[in-house]
Amino acid sequence: MNTKVHQFLAGFDVNFHVLKKNWKRKRISTLPTKVKKYSFQDLTAFLIAIDILIVAVPLTSLTQGLIAKKEFALLGPNALVVTVARGEVIDEKSFYEALKNKTIAGAAIDVWYNYHPEPNAKGRKFPSKYPFYKLDNVVLSPHRGASPMDDLERWNEVIENIKRYTSGDRNFLNVVNLKDEY
Repeated sequence: MNTKVHQFLAGFDVNFHVLKKNWKRKRISTLPTKVKKYSFQDLTAFLIAIDILIVAVPLTSLTQGLIAKKEFALLGPNALVVTVARGEVIDEKSFYEALKNKTIAGAAIDVWYNYHPEPNAKGRKFPSKYPFYKLDNVVLSPHRGASPMDDLERWNEVIENIKRYTSGDRNFLNVVNLKDEY
């Protein structure tokens, strides 16, 4: 995700600020642009420094509720938030109120809080307790982050892992780190 955003915006006059849990992982060094690096302990300074927040972190005990009322206030009234992470990374009520009260300028939301909503009296289903759809400063998307065409690639990876296992190779693809929760 990081690399795609950098490639897309590299031709514009943009300063990149990146908040990352672990800067020792090598993937970040492949970014096509210079970045100002922040760790999770620097969240306040990071939020004050940016105009657009793109949230693309996994949902873990560290990231659940990471962005709430205080963080929206730090972003300020000209800030835009784009989220493709799990809904619970951003506090639902705080997000709605920040948009409604114009604490932030706007948002693009591709993730939700309730993927199996009960229909209301008119039979309509809403993925949030709050009426984000009534706000004029929000672009909404029905969580289309993944392509169904990716499913075939995922099966190829499963098959590759089975081949590796049966040959005694334990260097598997896409291994989940239980300590990091992703």
